[in-house]
Parts: sequence; structure tokens; C-alpha cells
Amino acid sequence: MPRATDTTPAADPPVDALVPAIGTATRRTSDLNRVGNGRVAERVVDELRAYIEQNALAAGDKLPPERVFLEQLGVSRSSLREAIRVLSTLGIVDVRHGDGMYVGTGPDGWNDGGALFDASEEHALRNLIETRLGIEMAAVSAAVQRASEEDLDRLQALVDEHAHAIEHDPTYTWSPLDFELALIEATGNTWLYDVEVMLRDAWQSLSGGLRASVGRHSEWLAEHRAILASIRSRNVTQAQRLVMAHVSLERFEEDLRAARGAGAKTTAGRTSGRRRR
Repeated sequence: MPRATDTTPAADPPVDALVPAIGTATRRTSDLNRVGNGRVAERVVDELRAYIEQNALAAGDKLPPERVFLEQLGVSRSSLREAIRVLSTLGIVDVRHGDGMYVGTGPDGWNDGGALFDASEEHALRNLIETRLGIEMAAVSAAVQRASEEDLDRLQALVDEHAHAIEHDPTYTWSPLDFELALIEATGNTWLYDVEVMLRDAWQSLSGGLRASVGRHSEWLAEHRAILASIRSRNVTQAQRLVMAHVSLERFEEDLRAARGAGAKTTAGRTSGRRRR
């Protein structure tokens, strides 16, 4: 794709040429269509960011026209334009009227969630948890104040979906921060949502072993239910207390210590076995 400094206008790429590049978006079309309009716009934000990152586009690179994203994502024009507005506000997309859309400069490190944290994974986890706590405490306060019953019904449907999946497969894991992102979306605060997306990306950048060692999906599901019930009853104090228990640094650190202890025992056992042989 041409840089912004090129003087020759670039022709829009053909739709067919973009299918492999946004294959993920294509596969998720049904997911996007299942949710309400507000949820669609937030998901489209994620898809457009992923498209830029996965194709290693740099500031000044031209993006496909709206019609291509409309066809590939299967969303309404209003949802797409709302997502573009959010990305434009963040500086990630530069809309040049009469000339199309370009990749913007964005905030420093916007496409590198791992850059927010220390190189040490355990320090990264600690920083992530502490930052999550601040964001999600603010989110439940806002949700208690202004989330509609329709918003809460959508959250309930998501929790029920997770419960059904775990019931049939105890090893099931949902997308990281799925409930939390949906909760923040219900507040209408796009800044909180964008920070939480960065935290989700940082979580995914950690090793699978570390993530598995602190994964308690059945417990988290019960906590999500309790948080949602408190929000529905408009009890901000209880909702905040439940979030503090849910996003517990002590619990994560306890799990890490247990994982390290189990790993040390396994290593010692193998060493002893080799000596006996």
C-alpha cells in the first residue's frame, strides 16, 4: 500500500484480494450479526485494529474503502462508521474526506499491548491485574448508574452461554476478558473499553503456561454472576467489593506459587528417577 507521502492516488484494492487478509473477520460474521448494534460497533473496532496489526500496516498506509469492510464483516454502515469514528478519535485511523482512510499514528504502543508491562512475566501479570482493578472498579460504578435493563439482559445471556459451555466441557475457556469487555461496553465509555482491550491483548501475549496456571473459569463464572446481580440491583458498594475479590492479585500470586511448587517437584522427581537408573 502507498505511503501518505505518495502524490499518485492509489486505486482501491479489489475485494477478492482482501479475503485472506480479513479472514478472521469473515469467520466471525455470524458472531457480529448475533449481537445488538452497540456490541457490533465495539467488535468492529477490534476487527479493524486486528486487520491493521495482522497485515503489519504502518502509519500512512491506505486502508480499503468502506464497501470492502461492509462486505467482509457483514455489518451495517452505521456500525462500521461508529467504529471508524472511535478509531479516528484514538488516532488509529486517519479519515481524509474525498481520499479515503489511512492508518494513523495512534498513541505510542497502541498495537503492542505487551509494551505496557515489564519484561518479567510475573511482573507483567501483577501490573495487568492492578490496572484491571482500577478500570473495572470504574466500570461497575458506571454500569450501576446507567446500564439499561437491555444491557444487563445481554450480559446475562453471555454469562449463561459461558455456563452452558462449561457444563458440557469443564476445560472450556472463553475469550479473555469477554465478560468484562461486555460490561464496559454497557457503560458507553469508549476510553475504558479501549484500555481494557489493551489489557486483553497483554494477557494474550503472556505464555500459555502462565495463563493456564492462574485460570479458574468455573470460579470466575460464579463471580461474574454475582457481579451482574449486584449491578442489576444497583448496589454499587457490593458490586465494587465483588470486583475487588474477583480481580484478586493475592489469588493470582497464590496460583503462581502453587504452579512453581508443582514444577519443582516434577523436576526433582525426574532427576531422582534418572539417578536410580
